[in-house]
Amino acid sequence: MPKNPPIADVVEEMFQSVLASPQRQRRLLSKTFWGGFGFKTRTRDRIEQVKTSLRQRSLLVNHDEEVFGTEGKNEWIVLTYVEPKPPVVTSGSDPQLKDVPTPPDSWFTMMEQRNFESEREVEYYFVVPLLEQLGYEEDDFAIGYPVQMYEGVKKVHKEADFVLFNGSSRAKEDVLIIVEAKKLGRPITRDAIGQARSYALWLTPAYYLVTNGDTIRLYLFRGAIGDDVPVKTFERSDMQQHWNLLHETIGKAAAIERKQQLLKS
Repeated sequence: MPKNPPIADVVEEMFQSVLASPQRQRRLLSKTFWGGFGFKTRTRDRIEQVKTSLRQRSLLVNHDEEVFGTEGKNEWIVLTYVEPKPPVVTSGSDPQLKDVPTPPDSWFTMMEQRNFESEREVEYYFVVPLLEQLGYEEDDFAIGYPVQMYEGVKKVHKEADFVLFNGSSRAKEDVLIIVEAKKLGRPITRDAIGQARSYALWLTPAYYLVTNGDTIRLYLFRGAIGDDVPVKTFERSDMQQHWNLLHETIGKAAAIERKQQLLKS
């Protein structure tokens, strides 16, 4: 490639190499990834152009958006191809309009203004209403769900805050979402994310998310075939603008579709 190749050309080459891998995933050191673009410095504009080009090729990275582009040169960047779903269109004249059931503005305002005094209130007054709006019903909820797992050779018994199933079945193949809730104001640490992932390794959901009632971190579970992918991190106050993303990932119908893909992999 030339010294300063077009960004789209570099991403296209990466895209083809990811597609050629059995896991649809590729690991690159940060210095190798950014070196391919020929940048002397990673300016905000250049990072945004790379993000846009990656999204256009349905390539997700293993870093949150605010971290991507600031990694150390010896940190790993993992590129994962997630096949885009065809758009769901309305019966109107514009084929690009998506028919996404959206709560009224008053619901978002109410959710934004709520205060939570404990982890339990985060669960019942934030997580439950959110998931109900995303299509989940009473039979789908398992609160304080027991998870039997191993730490080394020792069998341990844990409880996941929320596990969302496809109906009243509690079979592993019907696990859709795992939610780990923390108290409002408590930062979402790597340990909290690791805890949710540890449950995911035993229950194999489509996605898992961690929230403290203000910040929502959503992850695509990749099972045994590769690293999980951070889909989005955003604040409760921005939930309305990210509603389409939530509906198209952890909405019940979308989660069922993703789980079916996971079971086939």
